[in-house]
Amino acid sequence: MTASAISSRQGLTASWVAQMIGTIILCGAALVLMRTIGKPLVDGDNDWKHYAAFGIIIGVAPALLYLRWYKRILEQDLRLERERGGVPEPVARRLLQKALALGGALCEIPMAMGVVQLLLGGETRWFLGATMLTIALRLSYRPFTRRKR
Repeated sequence: MTASAISSRQGLTASWVAQMIGTIILCGAALVLMRTIGKPLVDGDNDWKHYAAFGIIIGVAPALLYLRWYKRILEQDLRLERERGGVPEPVARRLLQKALALGGALCEIPMAMGVVQLLLGGETRWFLGATMLTIALRLSYRPFTRRKR
């Protein structure tokens, strides 16, 4: 990639990094909220707790399904940028920005399901596991590719 191509991706990369940091901050805020509340919203042993892991794992599916489309949009943006000598094509770049935002929102589903599970009396480890899944998904939505040697 040329120097102009690298600098043209700085906005996308900054947005992606902000999403990653936001995920970590939301995780901390949810844990602080649960410590502040002190007790779950639902008391007693419910059978739904046995299925919490399934809900969190199913929450990964939308982000994984959309990842194929995102990669196609990213490759198209890279190809058009290469053809234009390092200058981004405006329509393709706006489409990539929207795809990154949508993909980021879909990545949050497992963590959101973990928060619901936590609020209803689930274990903290399930919430932390859901957060790790969210971070792993976000890593898949990076707006740059490895440099070819």
